Amino acid sequence: MSLAFLLSFATLVAADPVRREVVLTFDDLPGVSMMRSQHCNVSAYASMNRQLVRKLEAHRIPALGLVVEGRLCVERHGALPDILGIWLAAGMELGNHSYSHLDLNNTPLATYQADVIRGERVAKRLLQQQGRKLKYFRHPFLHAGKDIRTRTAFEKFLRDRGYTLAPVTIDNQEWVFAEVYAKAKDRGDSATARQVASVYIAYMNTIFDFFEKRSIEVVGYEMRQILLLHVNPLNADCLDDLVEMMKRRGYTFISMDKALEDPAYRLPDSYAGPAGLSWIHRWAITRGMKVSEEPREPQIIAKLYRDYSANRRPD
Repeated sequence: MSLAFLLSFATLVAADPVRREVVLTFDDLPGVSMMRSQHCNVSAYASMNRQLVRKLEAHRIPALGLVVEGRLCVERHGALPDILGIWLAAGMELGNHSYSHLDLNNTPLATYQADVIRGERVAKRLLQQQGRKLKYFRHPFLHAGKDIRTRTAFEKFLRDRGYTLAPVTIDNQEWVFAEVYAKAKDRGDSATARQVASVYIAYMNTIFDFFEKRSIEVVGYEMRQILLLHVNPLNADCLDDLVEMMKRRGYTFISMDKALEDPAYRLPDSYAGPAGLSWIHRWAITRGMKVSEEPREPQIIAKLYRDYSANRRPD
């Protein structure tokens, strides 16, 4: 780990006079990166969601949860309404993240569209019971289509079904930290889990710094940001620290509706291709600008991820 990274973690940043606003969005509801012991354990999923939502409520943060309705084990699908109800009871927004978390870049369009329709059934019904609509969709992997023809056809399909795309401006490698965190807990390695959580907050601080600066370069100002996170135990445990980091950077928390009022989200975006990109990168590509690579997870986390993936005990 570099000295610069450690200094960043030690100091973070003082509040910035720039007015900063951000939406917190959580993919893969009802949950991902769970411990092995929690697999198919409905009570564990429900407890993790309650923990996460309670913290959002305590900070008065309006969040968007993107639902993968097929995420629970088949024999546990009946529990999904109760888990989604935790979010709805707190006034949170729900969106569609497909049923099976398919990749549009390697799935036939008709199959992908059918999976989107299948993935809206439970959330749509629950929202309708509250007089609300299921209006947001986000592509799994942020893969919006390998070519412009596919992208255009799918976006027409979404519009015809009444969906609005849920963009992302602050993308990150949070999922790597979450996988390592869960595997450390599986092993009963609480010291490594605590270390991962601490480094996670520092890493996210560098991510915010990168996209704030990049937004000025590409858009000309710091637009209302949209942060991509996931429903996982790491965020359920660390949300307070993550929110405090954002507050130190001067952020207040807004809804997706409010964010999309920013004129930045009406900028031209012609990107189609293999990558899943922040909208800031997509706008840069459309303008003919060079894409600046965002910060990756530090080596200590990358090594833990490799070691755990190889089913070896970390050094």
